Amino acid sequence: MDWQDIFKLLHVLTFVYWVGADLGVFYSARLVVNPKYSTETRATLLKVLAWIDMIPRYMLLLTFPVGATLAANLGYSAIDGVWLYLVWIAAIAWLIMVWQIHNREGTDAAKRLTRLDLMLRFVFIAALAIPAITSLAGSGPYETEWLPIKILLFAGAVCCGVGIRVTFTPFGAAFGKLMTEGSSPEIEGQMTRSLNHAVPYVIGIWVFAAITAYMGMNHEILFGT
Repeated sequence: MDWQDIFKLLHVLTFVYWVGADLGVFYSARLVVNPKYSTETRATLLKVLAWIDMIPRYMLLLTFPVGATLAANLGYSAIDGVWLYLVWIAAIAWLIMVWQIHNREGTDAAKRLTRLDLMLRFVFIAALAIPAITSLAGSGPYETEWLPIKILLFAGAVCCGVGIRVTFTPFGAAFGKLMTEGSSPEIEGQMTRSLNHAVPYVIGIWVFAAITAYMGMNHEILFGT
């Protein structure tokens, strides 16, 4: 097994752990909003959810540098050499920041880093989409037709992740009230609505990820390259 095989394996594993853990997060969230469970049980379930949720967050950040390395080694991308090193440095730095957000949860530092993380995701979406679009137009860094389409699909999944972050924001405040004030129809309704509003974005991630995986496996049949 050479380095290219290792990166192929990592590319598959980042996808598996990303989508697989995301399913676990979604199911756990359904249990958290179930009023049949005690507040103590729901608090424990939320801790489990928060821990599992870190896995897709990490995998999302690793997916692009691993894929970029594969593409560069195969000659599909002009992002190589120093630029590829910078991609890896940025991804690792961002991963450490996400770990710090989880490790310092509830602190002012974590709140500041969370805002920074959200802004970086908008920058990341643009950094994915713009080169992909220019490549499809014939002047970007990607040498094949299928790769920029795959990257645009990945950018769509990242957009869905931002959508989840925004729509799920009221959940935290409602859950805090649940812990301090106890259950009420208003609190339960706010948590359920927040989760339901996030569902289309969750499904969007699964759809984008499935199409991206299919394209990666069948690009030679679909595009001839």
